[in-house]
Amino acid sequence: MCDEAEAEDLWLDVVKRTSSWPTIAAAAVAWSVWLDLNLYDRLTWIGLIMAAAILRARGLTGLPLAAGFKQSKFPPQGWEGAAEKLEGFCQVLEEALVLAHKDLDRLILARELMSRVTARTRSNSKLPDLVELFLSRPLVTVPLRAKLLKVTPKAVDLMLVQLGGALPRELTGRTRYRAWGIV
Repeated sequence: MCDEAEAEDLWLDVVKRTSSWPTIAAAAVAWSVWLDLNLYDRLTWIGLIMAAAILRARGLTGLPLAAGFKQSKFPPQGWEGAAEKLEGFCQVLEEALVLAHKDLDRLILARELMSRVTARTRSNSKLPDLVELFLSRPLVTVPLRAKLLKVTPKAVDLMLVQLGGALPRELTGRTRYRAWGIV
């Protein structure tokens, strides 16, 4: 068995050799080789992160492969052949796509709800910018909003009141240092 540095070099060589392959095939082979080389015994999930990085580097958006792996029925045992590993990667990818679709549906619904409120605002209102901030970030705090929108924290509080029932979920459960997000 080779040491970790040699195994990493072997894996990088495979990634370079598959650079002209279709994106999903290259990511699947990279993950399969990661499992074959047994890189970082207790950190097998890093292989999925590396496969997701290959997908992202080639233009596919960040799919939640690690979450898809948790949802899939494929636990790599080490005895699988290449075909089983590639099939397992396809299962992981399918579950990741289902999760990403659910997230997208949730964001679309949130945008529709908040756009109903912003449709009644003035043309110089910062409320549409606040909505875009909610949709672009997983977690939004009052100081962050105030800084990015260039308004005072009090103005942010007033905009939150304006959103009313369309306001995203408050995540902290506190009265101070609150954060919101679309989950």
